Amino acid sequence: MNDSSEHPLCPCGSGIYFSACCAVPQRRAISADIMARIAPDGTIAQGGLTPHIEQALQAITRSPDLFPVRIQFSEEIAYFVKMSPQWYRESVFLDPARIKGTYVIESNLQWAKTIADTTPLQPACFIFHTAFCGSTLMAQALNSVFDCLPLREPEVLGNLLHYLKSQNHNDPQWLERVVRLLSRSYDAAHVAVIKANDNANPLMIDMLKWRADLPVLFMYTPLSEFLAGCLKADNRREWIRQRYNAVKSIATEVLNNQQPFSLDDTAYGEMAAVYWSYNIALYHQARQCSRTRLRSLDFNRMLDRPLDAIEACAKLFGLQAQAGIDAQTEIDKLFGVYSKNSQFKYSPQQRYNDIQTIIKNNSDHLEAANALAKALLKENYPEQGLSGSLLD
Repeated sequence: MNDSSEHPLCPCGSGIYFSACCAVPQRRAISADIMARIAPDGTIAQGGLTPHIEQALQAITRSPDLFPVRIQFSEEIAYFVKMSPQWYRESVFLDPARIKGTYVIESNLQWAKTIADTTPLQPACFIFHTAFCGSTLMAQALNSVFDCLPLREPEVLGNLLHYLKSQNHNDPQWLERVVRLLSRSYDAAHVAVIKANDNANPLMIDMLKWRADLPVLFMYTPLSEFLAGCLKADNRREWIRQRYNAVKSIATEVLNNQQPFSLDDTAYGEMAAVYWSYNIALYHQARQCSRTRLRSLDFNRMLDRPLDAIEACAKLFGLQAQAGIDAQTEIDKLFGVYSKNSQFKYSPQQRYNDIQTIIKNNSDHLEAANALAKALLKENYPEQGLSGSLLD
């Protein structure tokens, strides 16, 4: 497929023509057409490639230009999206609904396996979290001040977790393969900073069992603030209901709870307590795998000492500072807006005020949450914060 001045390739780096890319607002990721299909032997089974995409395929073991946005293990299908440095920066999250890429390639799982097996393992670090705790802000701050490639909430980690915990799981090497694909970077000096989705938190244990030297940060907030995040809006209440239902059967084992959980659909405080306690328990289990490379961070301590927290995280992750960057200026910019929408001004003081209002108006939910979480975690309830603090 030849390029021409009449049909220029899009300057955003997608690899497709401008008329089919940025000229068409909201055309994104897997909602877009499948542009090409790759057979197990690597041949193009369907569709055509632009020169940019041909180059990206040739460099796929060295470059993150083709990102594994989704792997459907049961169907033996993988999807790759053409990215660029700009689109990695602008993608708040890397799930199929919100990733900024447009050119989608579908491949047989065997081809993806072959590619992953021949991809060198590069330095990578992970941020796991409870949700509503500043993890997106941390990833953005690291990207603004240090040399790294931000990968915020790639869905493929959830795909991997589901596969590893399924009865059909028969190839544990997929953990390393996925990390190999995610660790690719545009610059050898840039480390991939992988901020997982909270539903992938059990992978924290799998990752550290595989490699105890892997740098991992676990971010959280006190239960009261997590609950406030869950009660903030109707969609958040639905979110915690879904999260609770997703883990309630496995949370009994993780928390050593003798009775199965059975909560009313409006028991938001207790649902939040189960989910938050479950994730705190996962952190304690992960600490048994690595007490030096796994650290914790209460978001409130990050808000009190933002530059110290970000620099400490960068040191843990082995990141190098960008040349000519005023770290304090960049951090001040980020801490004055909402992390998921930079057009929305939102300061730490506003956050505190909002949380206090929500807590005051939901004291019954908070009381129920505190009682249940303390009963579930017992001596592991973090009255004074989690062990292994990043700032200690």
